[in-house]
Amino acid sequence: MIRSEMRISEVLQKHPQLLEVLVAASPAFEKLKNPLLRHTMPHLVSVAQAARIGGLEPEALLERLNQAIGLEEPSAIIEPPQATGSRVATPNPVWIEAPLGFVLDVRPILQAGGEPFQNIMAAAAKVSVGQRLIVDAPFEPFPLYEVMAKRGFEAWCEQWDTRYFQVHFYRHPTPAQTPAAPPKPLEQPLWDNPQATLQIEANWEPPLPLQRVLEALAELEPGQRLLVHHVRRPVHLLARLEQDGLPYRLRDLGPGKVDLLIQKPRG
Repeated sequence: MIRSEMRISEVLQKHPQLLEVLVAASPAFEKLKNPLLRHTMPHLVSVAQAARIGGLEPEALLERLNQAIGLEEPSAIIEPPQATGSRVATPNPVWIEAPLGFVLDVRPILQAGGEPFQNIMAAAAKVSVGQRLIVDAPFEPFPLYEVMAKRGFEAWCEQWDTRYFQVHFYRHPTPAQTPAAPPKPLEQPLWDNPQATLQIEANWEPPLPLQRVLEALAELEPGQRLLVHHVRRPVHLLARLEQDGLPYRLRDLGPGKVDLLIQKPRG
């Protein structure tokens, strides 16, 4: 039986024929026909998260997938609700009427091919205790929730359309979790002689660049450095580095050229 918390990669490994079922379920899954992208992207997304990305209810996608592998009886596919990490359709928090500190619409940034992570961090810095930050996005930004939680923000999300999510971040007066100190920037001389180099191609679709970087880091020994030649500021990768406490340094080289130096922790 296919469950909501299973990774898409696990589902397709066990049932390759479900690729066509996914593509038929939503145009958002058309990218899975790309063999290179299919090898990487599904490792990062659960069935429930994929459903929301595709504009579907998780229960509907689960039913379609399970029926395709022969589980026709409804009783055979009903399961207890699983946590998806989504803040959509959850109860309104008590702080939803708190004063607004900043509103940021990242849709134009993403549409132009940019990465809004630094914009979001700058906006968050302008929000005082007891205020809200609103981020308008074309999808629910799951990786951002944990990053913001470490900075004392609680998240709640409204979905107004298939490509319009309004995310509310509230800065608590007394965060339940003390924000972690940001990773110490790498010193300038460490740019020289990295142990590995990775070139991100402009035609790689997310989350392929993120996956390739994580795979390259996994090959390094503790203390070694990876130099990534990127085509833009990688918002999801920066969020992951912040989350894991990996030291890094960015270097802007002009339009479409960003260097990122990452050091694997020494343990």
